[in-house]
Amino acid sequence: MLAIVAVPAVAQQDTAAYQLRSVEVFGKPAEVYAAGSRVTTIDSAYRRTYNSSSLADALQAHTPVYFKSYGVSGLSSVSFRGTNASQTAVLWNGLNIGLPTLGQSDFSTLPLSGFGEVSVQSGSAAATYGSGAIGGAVLLNSHKYNGKGFGLDLQQEAGSFGRYFSNGRIRFGSDKLTIGLGTYLRKAENNFTYQDMSKRGRPETTEEHAAQHQYGFTQDLNYNLSSNTKIGLHGWYTFADRELQPAMGSATIAGQLDKNLRLMTQLEHESNFGKTDVKLAYFNDYLNYSGADTNAVADVQTYQLQAEQTYTKVNNWSLRGGINLQHFIAENNGYAGTKQENRAALFALFRYDPTPNLDLSLNLRQALVEDYTPTPTPALGFNWRFYQHEQHHLYLKGNVSGSYRVPTLNDRFWVNAGNPDLKPEQGWSEEAGLRHLFIVGNNFILETEATAYHMLIDDWIQWAPDATDRWRPVNLQKVQTMGFELSQQLTATIGNYKLTGSAGYTYTSSEQAEVYEGNGDKGKQLMYVPLHKAVAAAGITYKNWQLHTTLNYTGLRYTNNSESHHLDSFILVNAALSRKFDLGPGRFILSLRSDNITNQVYQTMAYRAMPSRGYTFSLRFLIP
Repeated sequence: MLAIVAVPAVAQQDTAAYQLRSVEVFGKPAEVYAAGSRVTTIDSAYRRTYNSSSLADALQAHTPVYFKSYGVSGLSSVSFRGTNASQTAVLWNGLNIGLPTLGQSDFSTLPLSGFGEVSVQSGSAAATYGSGAIGGAVLLNSHKYNGKGFGLDLQQEAGSFGRYFSNGRIRFGSDKLTIGLGTYLRKAENNFTYQDMSKRGRPETTEEHAAQHQYGFTQDLNYNLSSNTKIGLHGWYTFADRELQPAMGSATIAGQLDKNLRLMTQLEHESNFGKTDVKLAYFNDYLNYSGADTNAVADVQTYQLQAEQTYTKVNNWSLRGGINLQHFIAENNGYAGTKQENRAALFALFRYDPTPNLDLSLNLRQALVEDYTPTPTPALGFNWRFYQHEQHHLYLKGNVSGSYRVPTLNDRFWVNAGNPDLKPEQGWSEEAGLRHLFIVGNNFILETEATAYHMLIDDWIQWAPDATDRWRPVNLQKVQTMGFELSQQLTATIGNYKLTGSAGYTYTSSEQAEVYEGNGDKGKQLMYVPLHKAVAAAGITYKNWQLHTTLNYTGLRYTNNSESHHLDSFILVNAALSRKFDLGPGRFILSLRSDNITNQVYQTMAYRAMPSRGYTFSLRFLIP
């Protein structure tokens, strides 16, 4: 029985089948090979309400991961289980899209509306996803268009602080062909007022340099060449032109232009030997930072090939083997000429269900990188349903996994700073947990889960000043993170009422266990890693009305590794009310949303102002 299925997805299934049906893992995504790991999917109800949000806003509100945002228009980076942004892998349709120059993704430029499914896997996942998946992985998948004929989705929003959002999607389906085209436009002046904490008395000030203009396109085509062979063509383009919000009290005015093109073609074929899946992709990531005395340009081209073969036997074991090849071509003002790099990886993912109550997975990856040879990366996990009585199901889960991260191109090649002698980061992670399911027919599902974890990362790469005060990347330290996570999700139907609820809490201790250069701050909490983080959400649907609320608590964070300065904790509360109107074959959805209802004054990065209370009105028209 598959123990990592999210409750919102389960609520849409027949629960009797959910309890009794054996699991068919043939052709399933790679999460199936992550027994014992914690996987969370952003539910469809939240996505409908907050469709205009960036991926950063959506994950911050709905999961206990922490995001650092350099203001409302600046870089937004993620932190899983006490790690940093470059230790999180981001994949689109199974391929890593992290920038090889920075080793991370800017979540503020990723639109929630551009994806059909968003999942996050907490904990080390390098055996499955490769370099950078030390703290976790974010899994993005294109829209899947089902059904024959035409479908339409149009949306227009207007909100406080000069915010406007437009979104459109059209699809067509036939026996052999499905195609979907989508586009979005987001504009915002972000002229909110805030308390300027850099000045005496904290006077109210209006933000004047945080405007942003973003738009993008998606295209997804699937064609059935035969009953067992199909091809897919996926395209994704994003454009972001923004003023980078300055720190409080700073007169620095800067801007950034980002253009990202991602193209992928996919061939899937099923035969007596299993399922063959071949993906070929081209990515182009362009960044232009402009300041008073600076005009920096980075232009990176990525070519990527991934081939997999999956063989499944009698629905209780599955083996997937494959190869991933990457070639980077990077032009950067900070490099001495164009830099290129080749990477390869061989991987094998094995899933075995010896009984209906036990799932096992064993994965192995060997990476090959120019000038580096990371050690083989294994992962072993299990899910065991050890108790079942009437509506109660109890599971024990756990896994042990290795991880690694190869130094970025900036780490290696930046003129007068890059360090070609860096070692790859290497880590080990262990986690164990309990999961309880309480199911009453088709009307009530309650899931409760508790997980404890421990992670040790050696040769942690950090930019630090050397003896001449020149900043350089070095393998500075060994970092230990440990903590526990609690979550609960509820789906209930009572007459005409449908209730949903979720809550999550995480405690994260992330400290330097050893320091290899300098004095360091051994035993101190790493900067910008909150010890406590919690989220809660509740929704109620009655006939054509829906009310959805979220609460986000972020605890105290230190702004340096010596724990001498900190940012206060804060609570954000959001709510949205919507009404559906049926009109012929389509329907209108009117929504009114309020963010930061309590007008909380808060910061996610020191001296970067965040918006006060705001309102958004949305009109959406759909033809299924």
